[in-house]
Amino acid sequence: MNFLKQFKKTFHISFWEAIIALAVITVFFILRYSLEQIPLPLVILGFIVGTWLAFRPSEWAVEGLNSSAKYVGLSEYVAGIFSSLASNLPEAVIAIMLLLKGQELIAVITVLSAAGFNTLILGFAILVATWKKWEIKVPTDLEKKESPLIRWAIVALLMTTVFAIIEYIHALNSEIFVLSDAQLTKPVASLLALSYVIYLVFIIGRKDGKKDKLSVSDDIEQQENNETIEKNDTKSHSQEHEKRLSKPMTILMLLMGFTGIFFGGEALTWCVEELMHGTTSVELSPIAIALILGAAGAVPEHGIAIVSAINHDIDVALGNSIGGILQSSLLIFGVLGMIISITLHPFIVLQLAAIAGVLWFVKRCIHDGKFDTFEAVMIILIQVLIF
Repeated sequence: MNFLKQFKKTFHISFWEAIIALAVITVFFILRYSLEQIPLPLVILGFIVGTWLAFRPSEWAVEGLNSSAKYVGLSEYVAGIFSSLASNLPEAVIAIMLLLKGQELIAVITVLSAAGFNTLILGFAILVATWKKWEIKVPTDLEKKESPLIRWAIVALLMTTVFAIIEYIHALNSEIFVLSDAQLTKPVASLLALSYVIYLVFIIGRKDGKKDKLSVSDDIEQQENNETIEKNDTKSHSQEHEKRLSKPMTILMLLMGFTGIFFGGEALTWCVEELMHGTTSVELSPIAIALILGAAGAVPEHGIAIVSAINHDIDVALGNSIGGILQSSLLIFGVLGMIISITLHPFIVLQLAAIAGVLWFVKRCIHDGKFDTFEAVMIILIQVLIF
């Protein structure tokens, strides 16, 4: 019994879930490589296996990264950013694998639709948090540390949208209009990715300024509380040490996490190929498939934002969803654009403009110091309109 509890505490899944998952994954890969005619139920099973492999192991990767951050000495906020990056890694892996297999449109829309689903989650998280209060205060970290990146993202995404419109006009003025002539060039895409990298460097290297010197009365009060503060610091340090994994377990979590994410992405891209031009009786449009993958990439992992909002942990709820939007639209989208010249499909342009609009909403909320129910509903309606 102790072993089962320890297993669940370590890997965040029950022992029996692990056994069942291992059996299903084994059956799927055996059938996949042994059957010549691929039935639709096997493709559905592939989506289930791929989703589980992409997102259960991503929790292990997050756990390993959090533990690594504690060993390196990074702040909790920076560790949270890297954890959020790890949770978005499945979408990046899936998109890159799709690119390698020639599915450019599906790859790009998968990433941006993941940002779109994160937008929906942001709206619902705010709606849940403000359902009875009507409004909530903006978290301090969001105001001080995310705000500069949000401002840049609004400008960058709007300029990318304008760039797309100019490309459309140029293509329409040609003798024969071809959508592929309207492309996001690699230098433009690289600037989007570079901006997020610069932000990471800035956050990692930034140190909070020291407080002003205390007055005499404040100093006396501080001395009276020194003993209590030291006790709290010791307790906090002890709790942090307990939460930190051992070095071998940290490495194991990272290996298991990234390996699972890779095979999950590989399974999902195989399912896409079968639906596109495989032997199954059902064929879906590229955008429909991309939306399914985008939902699989955003909802399971960032559904924690809704739970956090219900539990009044609004910092986690907003941090997860806004972080996912920024990482998908700037970093992952930019990296894809560095690999290939992205064709500016109308849905891509609409989603970029929608993200800029949502971030403008968020920026105004930060300026006002609060989120309210009306703004939550508007954020949801924007994304529903795009979808």
